[in-house]
Amino acid sequence: MVTIESSHFEKRVVMENLYGHVAYLSVKIGERHLWKEGSLSEATSYIETALTSFGYSVKRQTYSCYGRDVSNLMVEKKGEDERAVVIGAHYDTVPGTPGADDNASGLAGLLELARLHQSLPSRKTFLFVAFVNEEPPCFGFPNMGSMVHAKSLKEEGRTVEVMVSLEMIGYFRPERIQNYPLPGMDLFYPQTADFIGVVGNFRSSKYVSLFKRGIRKHSAIDARSLTAPEFFGGINLSDNYSFWRHGYRAIMVTDTSFFRNQNYHQQTDTIDTLDFDKMAEVVKGLHFTLLKM
Repeated sequence: MVTIESSHFEKRVVMENLYGHVAYLSVKIGERHLWKEGSLSEATSYIETALTSFGYSVKRQTYSCYGRDVSNLMVEKKGEDERAVVIGAHYDTVPGTPGADDNASGLAGLLELARLHQSLPSRKTFLFVAFVNEEPPCFGFPNMGSMVHAKSLKEEGRTVEVMVSLEMIGYFRPERIQNYPLPGMDLFYPQTADFIGVVGNFRSSKYVSLFKRGIRKHSAIDARSLTAPEFFGGINLSDNYSFWRHGYRAIMVTDTSFFRNQNYHQQTDTIDTLDFDKMAEVVKGLHFTLLKM
């Protein structure tokens, strides 16, 4: 039996690690895309080195995109149940932004979850995957990293219980700056930008509820959920969309992106705008939710 006590979650260490990952990706490398020579290679090397240092064997899924080789990176933590829970985050950015929140924050969360789970027994088998090419012009097309990965899982006949996309998990403010896709939603959801969102399509509703409850129970951050049609309110604008396309259940964990963060896809999406205390709480909530699945 996995217990809370056995996980040794040290918040200070998690915060420091999150900061270090975001700093390397968004400050040292900066923009990470096909048109900045060497940036994707430098990011993959960093991610691979980190995962290897945790004790994992890293599998590179390399394919050609616009005449260049790009890679998804995957590690597996086997559990009692062979059905996989995929935890994924993209590491690329659009041109012109260092991408601290979008999506160095999600990738940092992925790396910390992989580290925290590596030495722990678990019921579920976890696949931790860093995706390339989530951003335009690849989004929604076969050369999107998560499309390539989801397709390969389908072709292998791999059973996936659910996929969890970590998409922008670092921007929080106490001010009433939160926006929503439809007028009136602020009557039912907070106007302050200090919660984490868990969203998904109707087929994935069970896991939207599970992760919302888990984050609330195991961390000090508020979690709010939305289950809706796939085309509604941007809930399909991340790597979970690729898994929906291939028939899998998938959810997104997000700070709500452009509904809150005015730095979205801008050069101002920098590390100093992120709240690493709240980021660590998001990771904590996810960590214990995954352990308890």
